[in-house]
Amino acid sequence: MSKEQLYTLRWSAMQIARLSSDSKIDALALNQIEILSQLLGESIPEEFAPSEPDRPSKQSDGGQLGKKLYPVGAKKLWYPDAIMRTDLKRPAKGEYPKGYPLGAIVHFTAGQYSKGVENAINSIADSPYFFCCIGTDGKFVQANPLNQWGYHAGESAWVIEGEKRNGVSNYLVGIEITNPGRLDLHNGKYFTYWDKKKTRPIDPSDVRIIDKDTDNILAGAYLPYTKAQEEALIEFLLWAKANNPTVFNFDYVLGHDEVAGPKGIGRWRKNDPGGALSVTMTDFRQRLKDEYKNRYG
Repeated sequence: MSKEQLYTLRWSAMQIARLSSDSKIDALALNQIEILSQLLGESIPEEFAPSEPDRPSKQSDGGQLGKKLYPVGAKKLWYPDAIMRTDLKRPAKGEYPKGYPLGAIVHFTAGQYSKGVENAINSIADSPYFFCCIGTDGKFVQANPLNQWGYHAGESAWVIEGEKRNGVSNYLVGIEITNPGRLDLHNGKYFTYWDKKKTRPIDPSDVRIIDKDTDNILAGAYLPYTKAQEEALIEFLLWAKANNPTVFNFDYVLGHDEVAGPKGIGRWRKNDPGGALSVTMTDFRQRLKDEYKNRYG
């Protein structure tokens, strides 16, 4: 089907949504608008975009890291320990099919990372593709509610609820972590990919070397996530499960290098989190399950 035909179909669905007074027909038309917008690679037209739930009146400063217990089944759309910035709201591509992500994709930004939460805020502000980011200080920034999705995984694939999905952004929330990504080796020293003149080597004691491909991890040199980043990531994911336990599934907490790597699309397209995370994604999922059981039974 051509792009012109998709636009025509979306226009027709928009007209139906505007003119119909039947709630069931409205819902079908809005669903068609969302699907066709996805196929076109565009945001839902603002007139038909889902309204944003109210943001909490009390804004968090990012919270204190540490083990916490949250109410089970609260189904909140804002992480209580997130920094929420109204100026960072991104255009949503649509709503998750169940009104909440089924899991998450762990990323790194492959960008600036040395200024803590400032880099996390700037990473979201500079990109239309994701809504959540963790700075090196462990501060978690959230720009949109958890019923809305945006692109973050790109070309990707995974079997979700028994069906292979080509493109997982609209099922799994993207969690970006400020980190330079896989490092370049030059004359025995390690550099970020953007240090083209190789003038700012990274302290070798800070570098994690992966000698061979292991599970989801592509061999190479990585700057590890900070302890605060890993703790913040774990705390968010434990909350996400407790908050909506019948929807969020730790089996769908995946690495970008899984869904956009050999396990997902059959080749290495992405390598995050790779060795930036201290364990493989398989071990990470088990860690989440064990810790959730310890806290919530």
